[in-house]
Amino acid sequence: MDQLNDFSKIINNTYKNTGITKDSIYDEIMKKEDNIKEVMNRVIDFEKKKELNKMFVNTNFSEITTNIFKILNEILEEMSLAKKINLKKLRKILTKEKRIIYLGLFLVLCAVFLALIEISDSV
Repeated sequence: MDQLNDFSKIINNTYKNTGITKDSIYDEIMKKEDNIKEVMNRVIDFEKKKELNKMFVNTNFSEITTNIFKILNEILEEMSLAKKINLKKLRKILTKEKRIIYLGLFLVLCAVFLALIEISDSV
């Protein structure tokens, strides 16, 4: 509780009468600087790892297949809720976050499966 009062006095610039000097404040900060710096570096590293994991390249195959069908379901729901679908609405529906990637993957998978069916019919 005393620290809270000290901080409020520092904020209100009334620390001159309390015996706390700028040098003592600086010394307290320097004592904790190593710990704070270490914690901040760990937080920065954690955030960088989270950003790398969010990248499409680092996603698992099972997550990709799940996301393909989730995105297709969302697209179908939005198209069914729209009264009239014109080019602008269709573009708005399809260009939401990461939808084009998963829609493209779905179309590539369909093309591969159709090619395999065609090849199996000719054999």
